Amino acid sequence: MPKLTLIRLCFWLCLARTVVSRDDLYLKVGGELVLKPDKSTVPDSISSILWKHGKNKVAEWDKDFGGLDIYASFKERTTLDQTTGELRISGLKKTDSGVYSVEFNSKLLDQTYTLSVFKAVPKPTITSSCNPDKTSCTLTCEGDTTDAEPVTYSWKVGASAWEVLDKQINVNKSDTGKSTNSYKYICKMKNPVSEEVSDPIGQRFGPKAVPKPTITYTCNSNKTTCILTCESDTTDAEPVTYSWKVGEGAWEVIEKWLIVSKSDTGKSTNSYKYICKLKNSAGEGEVSDPVGSVFYPEPSEVGGGWIVGVVVIVVIVALVAIVITVWLVWKKKKEYPQDTWIDFLRKYFGGIYGRMCGDAGNNQNTVALDTVYSVVGEKSSRDYSMNQNNNNQPTNTAKGSDRVQPEQATEASGSNSPTVQSKPEAGVLPGGVTEEQKHGV
Repeated sequence: MPKLTLIRLCFWLCLARTVVSRDDLYLKVGGELVLKPDKSTVPDSISSILWKHGKNKVAEWDKDFGGLDIYASFKERTTLDQTTGELRISGLKKTDSGVYSVEFNSKLLDQTYTLSVFKAVPKPTITSSCNPDKTSCTLTCEGDTTDAEPVTYSWKVGASAWEVLDKQINVNKSDTGKSTNSYKYICKMKNPVSEEVSDPIGQRFGPKAVPKPTITYTCNSNKTTCILTCESDTTDAEPVTYSWKVGEGAWEVIEKWLIVSKSDTGKSTNSYKYICKLKNSAGEGEVSDPVGSVFYPEPSEVGGGWIVGVVVIVVIVALVAIVITVWLVWKKKKEYPQDTWIDFLRKYFGGIYGRMCGDAGNNQNTVALDTVYSVVGEKSSRDYSMNQNNNNQPTNTAKGSDRVQPEQATEASGSNSPTVQSKPEAGVLPGGVTEEQKHGV
C-alpha cells in the first residue's frame, strides 16, 4: 500500500512539472519567435543542441562534428545561440504553429513551447441593412478574418462601455426615444495577437428620403422681379440642401428661395427655365418639373383676356349686322313707301328663301316657285296655276324684263333640262301682277 501511494505521488509530480513547463505563445504572421530554454537543468557543459518542431528538426548543433544545420522551411530565417541554446525564427508563417522542444546533450528538456501564429485582424467597417420603414436595422461588423480566427466582436453604443456581442446586432428606432436615433455605433475585432476598431457610424434611422419638389413663385406688381420657392414636405428629412438650375447653366447649391429679375436675360420676357432639387444624407431626390416665362401674364389673366376679346368681336359683328340690316330696310322703305315693315321683311326674307330654293332647284330640274309664293304670301299656288292656264303668254314686267316664249317653255318642259324662270323685277309680282294692282291702285 505505501509503495502504491509513492508511485501515484511521483506521477502527479511529473504531470505537474510537465504542465508548468509548457508555454503557450501567440504571435502574428510576419512576427519573430524567440525561445530561451532553461539550461540550468543540464549539469554538464553543453556539447550538442537540437530543436524540433513537432517531430521535425529545426536546428541542430554538435560540438564534436563542428557544424550548425538549419532544416527545411526554417532556413535563412533561423538562428541558434550555441552557448545559451536560444532559438530565433523570423518571418513567422501560419505553418510555423505547433509544439517546439529542445534537447541538450541528447537529453530532452521537460519544457516545451506551443506556438500559435495568427494573421492580424483588419480594421472593421460597419454596414447596415434596414427595413423599408427604417424603424429597425441590422448592423454588421465586417472584415476579412481569414487566418485570423478565433475573433471576438465587441460593440460600443453611444457613451456606453464596450460589450462583447456577436458579429451582428439589431438596433431599433425607438432605442433613443428620438425620431432619428442619434446614437453612434462602433465595433471592434480582436484575436490573440491584435485588435482593431471601426470608424463610428450614426443616424441609422434618418433622415427619410427627400420627395420631389414643386416650384411656386410670386412677383411684384410690375412683374419685373419674382421669388421662386422650391416647395416640398421635408418633415423627418432635414437637414436638406437646395440646388437650382437656370436655363442651360450648371446646378448650384442655393437657398430654398431664388430671386430672379426680368432683366436677367436681356429680353422682355425672360425665357429662362428654372428647376430645383433636394438632397440630404439619405440621397438626392427627383428634380422638379421646369418652370419658365415667369414674367408672362398669369394663366388666369391670359384666359380672361381671350374670353373678353371673343365677346368684343361677337358684339361688334352683331352691331355691324344690325346696322346693315336697318340700312337696307330703310333704303327699300324709301323705294316702296306703301309697304309696311312687315311686308318688306316678308319680301326680303322670302326673296332670300326663293334664291335658296332656286339654287336647290338647279340640282333637281325644276324651280318650286309655288313654295316661294307661299312663303312670300303674295299669291297662292292655285291662283298662279290658273293664271298660267288663262294666259299662255309670259307676263311683261313693268320695266321691260326678259321675255320667255311659249315655245321655249314647251321645249324646256319636254326636255331633261331644268326649267328656267326669269326673276321678277322689283315691284312686279309673279303672274304679271304689279305692286299698284296688288294695292288696288
